[in-house]
Amino acid sequence: MKLMKTALLSSVILTSTCLFIQSTSAAETTPVTKTTPTYGDNPNIFEVLGHKGQQAAQNTANKVDHAAQKGIAKVKPKVDNAWEESKALATETSMLAKEKSQQAAATVNKKINETKNGIIGSPNVKPAPIVSHPLSQSSSNVEPVPAPTPTTEAPQTPSKGSINL
Repeated sequence: MKLMKTALLSSVILTSTCLFIQSTSAAETTPVTKTTPTYGDNPNIFEVLGHKGQQAAQNTANKVDHAAQKGIAKVKPKVDNAWEESKALATETSMLAKEKSQQAAATVNKKINETKNGIIGSPNVKPAPIVSHPLSQSSSNVEPVPAPTPTTEAPQTPSKGSINL
């Protein structure tokens, strides 16, 4: 029994060392990827500062872009809603303006026709009768005299100082 314990213990020790050696050698065989800075192993201080400044500017630009995208996402529904409301308001306003302009055009045409009828007379209304009076009579307190009928007498030639109406 003692021999069995010794054999078991020695096999465990030999096996564990082999496993230990394999795990370390496996770690050693994998190439170590050490990230070297983009500015080299022994850089100039100005190259390092330039690279760090560029990274800081890029990070700031990314943060600003992210914040702008969030702001746009918040504002976009409100802007779309306002745009739709303004389009609807513009449509209503244009319809009202169109109706008002048509009413104004109809009113202007009506007034023009009334004025024209008042000045010239309507084509549907018969013209007013022409009443002639001798020039020697006063036009006040005089009854209308019918227009003289044409006679077959010889036409009179007007004298130089008189006017015939």
